[in-house]
Amino acid sequence: MNVRSIGKQAFDAIYESNLDYVYRTACYYTQNHYQAEEITQCVFIKLYDNIDNVNMQSVNSWLLITTKHMALNYKRDYARETLIDELLYDNEVGDSLETCYMTEFDRTKRKELADEIYLRLFEENKRWYDAIMAVYLLEKPQKEVAREMGISLEVLHSMLYRAKKWIRKNYEKRYRYLDEA
Repeated sequence: MNVRSIGKQAFDAIYESNLDYVYRTACYYTQNHYQAEEITQCVFIKLYDNIDNVNMQSVNSWLLITTKHMALNYKRDYARETLIDELLYDNEVGDSLETCYMTEFDRTKRKELADEIYLRLFEENKRWYDAIMAVYLLEKPQKEVAREMGISLEVLHSMLYRAKKWIRKNYEKRYRYLDEA
């Protein structure tokens, strides 16, 4: 990465004068703001890396052609990707945007309730919290958890029962409300 041939100030001048031009070109080919920003960044990195091999008299043309090709390649490669949202939500083809939003909203509310339950359970009884986390979240065998906690298996069962009873007593209404909504 030798930029001495034109200097940092010259590179900065090229960057400042062509940033909008490169971004608009990338937007034109990708039709996506976020992809255009990423392509713009990649184009200037490529210019910086290859500054010794670029004719400075035709740097504008070089930027345009490089942007166009990067955008077309990005668009081609992006079309092959499976969107993570499709994998997470398993939406049917006919699902509306509202259905997708409500599904995400429901997941968010359930997560908030779960976080609150864990926090309150920790405040109520740390041993209950440890038992619930180890058995149900970490999915450790109950015998192993009992051994790690230094208690018998029967005491662990009793502890889990009391913790679940406390959760049910304090959060059953809110959980049912979320279930019905």
